[in-house]
Amino acid sequence: MKIKFWGCRGSIPVPDRRMIRYGGNTTCIEVTIDNKTLIIDAGTGIRMLGEDLINRKISDMDIFITHSHWDHIQGFPFFMPIYSGKTNINIFGCTNSYRQLKSIFAKQMSIEYFPVRFSELKSNINFVEACGSEYTISNHKIKTIRTNHPIFTVGLRIEKNDKSFVFITDNEIMDEKPQTSRTEFVNFCKDATYLVHDTQFKEEEYATRKGWGHSTFKQAVDLARYSDVKNLGFFHHDPDRKDSELDIIEKQFKDYCRDKGYKFSVFAVKEMDEINL
Repeated sequence: MKIKFWGCRGSIPVPDRRMIRYGGNTTCIEVTIDNKTLIIDAGTGIRMLGEDLINRKISDMDIFITHSHWDHIQGFPFFMPIYSGKTNINIFGCTNSYRQLKSIFAKQMSIEYFPVRFSELKSNINFVEACGSEYTISNHKIKTIRTNHPIFTVGLRIEKNDKSFVFITDNEIMDEKPQTSRTEFVNFCKDATYLVHDTQFKEEEYATRKGWGHSTFKQAVDLARYSDVKNLGFFHHDPDRKDSELDIIEKQFKDYCRDKGYKFSVFAVKEMDEINL
């Protein structure tokens, strides 16, 4: 399993020189599973990924959409493989929106927003309802969990043998009225090789943002501790979070975990980072 981060910013892309190292593109992750390409979310990072897939001559792929908020789908019209008749895409998703996922994608490419309509795309696109709890792709087990977010959102766990990657974005671990309890998240993340989790807020910011559907760095660290994960990645960086701030936060929690004797490593995810399992 190979994981590459093409976008890790939350809420809105930030083309800002103060955010160059950690990146300004919104959520998009490529997971290569035994030569099968799985893409998680279609934020603005999917534009660069599309160029790379074309260069690698990859035309068959699965896209898993965690939810339909703008920063997780806005890159789709700029994903060049969708304009080729050679491309085959399965789009997995589950939404409690009043529109189905296909309608959401088509709407953002309506004439009011974009010059090319969804119906004009040449690629073969198949929408798959993914409201179940477990799937199998290329002998890798994919499990899902509902997160605590204003709209229906899912986290993923991809595993094979003793290696596992857990990705949970847009999740308020300490939601006062949770859809999913912290204990359920602990069980879902248990013994993961890598946990990459939403950490949009600092503790002092969270005090005025409860109910927005995001977690703090400390809350993610506590989840990693109780889940006995091996590595924790901070993700979904706030659009105002500069590189210098993330450097300080990363060091702060590396020191904190070392001083506490925690055995897992901590890092802030950077755009174009790669993980090999």
